[in-house]
Amino acid sequence: MAFGAPTKENQRAVILHLYILRQLLWAMVAAVGGITFVIFPAIAVSAVHKLGGVGMGAFANFLPLVAMDLMPYLVPMGFLLATVAVFGRLAADNEWTAIRMARRNPLTMLALPLALAMLLGAGTQRLQSDVRPEWKYKQKVYAKTMLRESFKELNPGRTELAFGDFYLNAARRPSADSFAEVLVYLPGQDDEEDRKIVADLATFRFQGEDLVVAFVNQRIVLGPSDTSLGNVELRIPLADIFEDPHQDRDRAKYYTSSQIAAMLEEGGLDSNLARKFEYELHRRRLLSVSYVLFLLLGAPIGLYLRRGTQLAAMTTAVGIALVYHISTIRVGSTLAELESLPVGAAMWSTTVLGLGLGLVLTFRVVRR
Repeated sequence: MAFGAPTKENQRAVILHLYILRQLLWAMVAAVGGITFVIFPAIAVSAVHKLGGVGMGAFANFLPLVAMDLMPYLVPMGFLLATVAVFGRLAADNEWTAIRMARRNPLTMLALPLALAMLLGAGTQRLQSDVRPEWKYKQKVYAKTMLRESFKELNPGRTELAFGDFYLNAARRPSADSFAEVLVYLPGQDDEEDRKIVADLATFRFQGEDLVVAFVNQRIVLGPSDTSLGNVELRIPLADIFEDPHQDRDRAKYYTSSQIAAMLEEGGLDSNLARKFEYELHRRRLLSVSYVLFLLLGAPIGLYLRRGTQLAAMTTAVGIALVYHISTIRVGSTLAELESLPVGAAMWSTTVLGLGLGLVLTFRVVRR
C-alpha cells in the first residue's frame, strides 16, 4: 500500500461523517422551508400592516424585504430542528449504538456539524453586520414612499383614509377625487392645535408636493368650538402628513456593525444612546453564536429522545429556541438597561450559561 493512502477504516469514517452532514443539510433545508411556509401568513399580514393597504404590485415588491428580514432567525431555528431530528433518528435507528460499538469517539461525529454551525454563524454575522441594515432601511423607505404614492392615487371606492396622524372618513364618493359628508382630522404642526374639519363635500387634487382640498360648507372644530367657514380651499404640504422617507438613519438597526463600532469608539454618543448601539452590536453577534449553542443543546436532546417522533423533535426545538431568544432579548435587554452592569455582560450571560449546559449535556450523552 502506498504511503499516506487512506485505509478502508478511514474511508468508512469519512463516509459516515459525510452521511451525517448530508442528513443535517437536507433536514435543515426542509425545516427552514417548512417554517417559512407556516409563518408566511404572518409575514403577509405584517407587510400589509406596514404598507397600509396599497396596491398588489407594491405589496409583491415589499414582501421579499419582510421575508428576508426574518432569515437570521429562521435559519438558526431550522438548524436546531434539524440537529434534534437527525441525532434523534440516529439513536432511534440504533445507528448511534453502532458507532459506539465500532469504538469510534462519538465526539468526532460532531466535527462536521460544528464546522457547519461555524460556517452558518459566519454567514449570519456577515448578513447581520453589513447586509441586513441596508435591507431594514430600504424596507422603511419603500413603505413610506408607497404610502405617499397610495395616498396620491385616492383609490376609488375607499371612504376612509388613515395615514399617520391624518384621518379622513366620508359617507360616500360622488367621484374619484371627491368625498361627501366628510370628516377630516389634520394633526397640528409645531405649536398649532389639531384640527377637525367637517364638510358636505371635499374635492382633492395634487399640485407638486402639496395636497389642495376644496371644501363645501366647511366647519372647523377646535375643542368645544365649532366655526363655520363656508366654501374654503385648503393647501396642505404632504410633508405635514408623511415623514420624509429618506430621513436620517437615527436608529442602530440601520447602521452596519463597523459603523456602530466606529461611533462607539469616537465616544460622541450620549450614554443612553451608546448603550442602545452597543446592545444592537452584541445582539447581532449572539445570533451568529446561536448555531453552536443549538448544536450543543440539540444533539444531546435528540439522542435522549431516541424513539421520539418528528413532532417531539419540533416541539423540543421550538421550546429551546423560544426560551433562548426570550431570555436573550428580554432578559438581556432588561439587564443592559441597568447602567451598573456592562451591556456585553448582560447580553452574553444567558448564552454563556446555555453553552455551559450544552457542553455538560453533550459530554454526558457521549460518555454513557
